Amino acid sequence: MSRPGRRATIIDVAARAGVSRQTVSRAMNDMPGISDETRDRVMAAAEELNYRPSRFGRGLVEQGPTTLGLVVGTLANHYFAELGAAVVRACAPHGWNVVLAEGEDSAHPEKAAADLSRRVDALVGYGVATAGIRGGGMPVVQLDGTAEHVPDVGVVELPREQAMTDLAAHLRERGARRPVVLDLGTDESAGRTRALVAALDGLVEDGQVPVRVVDARTGHPEALRAILAEGADTLVAFNDELAVRLLRALRRDGVAVPGDVRVTGVDGLEISTLVSPELTTLAIDIDEVAAVTVDLVAGMLAGRVPLRGEDAHRTVPYRLEVREST
Repeated sequence: MSRPGRRATIIDVAARAGVSRQTVSRAMNDMPGISDETRDRVMAAAEELNYRPSRFGRGLVEQGPTTLGLVVGTLANHYFAELGAAVVRACAPHGWNVVLAEGEDSAHPEKAAADLSRRVDALVGYGVATAGIRGGGMPVVQLDGTAEHVPDVGVVELPREQAMTDLAAHLRERGARRPVVLDLGTDESAGRTRALVAALDGLVEDGQVPVRVVDARTGHPEALRAILAEGADTLVAFNDELAVRLLRALRRDGVAVPGDVRVTGVDGLEISTLVSPELTTLAIDIDEVAAVTVDLVAGMLAGRVPLRGEDAHRTVPYRLEVREST
């Protein structure tokens, strides 16, 4: 067993699994010639010991290019797709490779992240928790987290509070008094929705800002008509993708934006400027998020930045982008 504070070795894993060093190497490289039971036992021992061999068991004398792993909820979400492309661009000057993985459709998203971590030099997670992964010295960064909630890894925080406050002030100035927040009804959306409601509550004289759950792909036309019939004057969508779908549905029903109802989104995706009217949104500079994240990882790999703590914490805030839809 490895001593506390000492990085585990292949000998430690072999002893824990009750196999030879050669068998450990074959299991870590997914080579033939060993049983599934033995392979699983070796992988379990490696995980228990936080074992991470040089170049992750590939047996290379000379290391190849650095490989960054990025695990996100799903690339079907335009936000994650744009982020993935931005991370690839940010890694290009370093000569790094990027491996993408999705966690949303996995029964165990954290396992998807853990599996990816065995094949890369550094891991970044967004929409999938990485806090439980111990890299044996490998950089691990959580996007859209806080140092308070994920203290054991690097964090790139994406605060929205000021942008939401600015949105509320903007809507008040434009005469909004009956906003409705449109939510997707997922566990991941709950926190953002609560923050939007809290920021917008001052616009409502009697009661709290209502929240309506809609199906972004199939169910929103009927829900939208019901919401408008209740007198809503502003639709605050959970994200830009939903907001753009709302704009299309409103146009189809002959509802003028912003004349009859205002529409806002969140994320600042490129698509928000490609619709008419252009979408008011709480925007994040995705290229900046990618650049800050890759720079943090580069510092960790070079030993200039610790793997956790205050010095491994970065912030990229959201901002309000006022456009035609409000």
